[in-house]
Amino acid sequence: MSQRILIRTPNHLGDCIMALPMVNETREAYPGCSVTVMVPENLVDLFHPNPAIDEIIKIPAQHVHGLIAVMKIKDLIAEHEFDVGLILPPSFGAAAGFKLGGVKNRIGYIADGRRLLLTKPLPLPEPLNDAHRSELYFNLLRRGAGIDLEYTHPKLFLNDADTERAIVLLRGFGIKESDEYAAVSFRAVAESRRWGSENYTELIKRIVSKWGLQVVLLGSEDDRKIGDSIASAAGTREVKNLAGKTNIREVAAVLSRAKFFAGNDSGPAHLAAAVGAPIVVLSGADDPRATSPMSATKRLLYLDDLDCISCVKNKCPLKGGQFMQCMTGITVDMVMGEIEQLVGDSD
Repeated sequence: MSQRILIRTPNHLGDCIMALPMVNETREAYPGCSVTVMVPENLVDLFHPNPAIDEIIKIPAQHVHGLIAVMKIKDLIAEHEFDVGLILPPSFGAAAGFKLGGVKNRIGYIADGRRLLLTKPLPLPEPLNDAHRSELYFNLLRRGAGIDLEYTHPKLFLNDADTERAIVLLRGFGIKESDEYAAVSFRAVAESRRWGSENYTELIKRIVSKWGLQVVLLGSEDDRKIGDSIASAAGTREVKNLAGKTNIREVAAVLSRAKFFAGNDSGPAHLAAAVGAPIVVLSGADDPRATSPMSATKRLLYLDDLDCISCVKNKCPLKGGQFMQCMTGITVDMVMGEIEQLVGDSD
């Protein structure tokens, strides 16, 4: 009888993209198995459709974190009688839900006091944060199954329907199928990773002026007003604000057709890398060794001479002239220079 495998995905878009190599190779590690992923409902589109997955269990938004989430996870999975659970989030609650839900073999990294909840607790590699998180997820599969597998960078496969939706969507904003455009994600969730609307406005003006490109702004519903203000401040009809007007697969398909992407280390940057778009990524508080989008066509802006670089804090604790220096030290000229390295100086 084939084994039933359950994968608890991470809770954020970028991390879920980093988990794709592991998800896509699970059948290779467990031949003949069925694969179910358990994913927050707002990220389901990333995994559907995917031929490496047989079933998706959606976690309601209100049940992603906390004690109530543990009981909800138990209720969602108990009837399935899973043989193996691969637990990617490092939380106590994720492991507890699998334990209470009757998953027979529970594999995860030792963290958050959950060792006794795992049947195969795996120590994190030393030194910590030395391995990229995507490889860390992949190695959980390797070590859990006891089989050597070849790692490949995250890749999101789009189908014809995805591409057609992107074409129709862009056409509604006045961008024809033959038009070239750049994609810009102008806001990170963590305050410490934000480059600022004024910088992005100036960057967009210079992209339009130098290459004659249209610029597509990407983000969530929460970003829509800021996107509108950037588009207005840019003073050109070439800027189209799509923030809050797309789902994950539509964003991915739009990115796949872009001449290049520019933005912070965020979910859209990982999406752009996963669909093969050339990318320029601004990093600061994040640690690019562990979480930077993986791409052969990437330019990274990272002020590694700063003592505070890669603090991985969501809010900058510094004051005065040092406040947010990892972001304020990155100039528009620097970003333009990296874009030119990607696409070539057309002057």
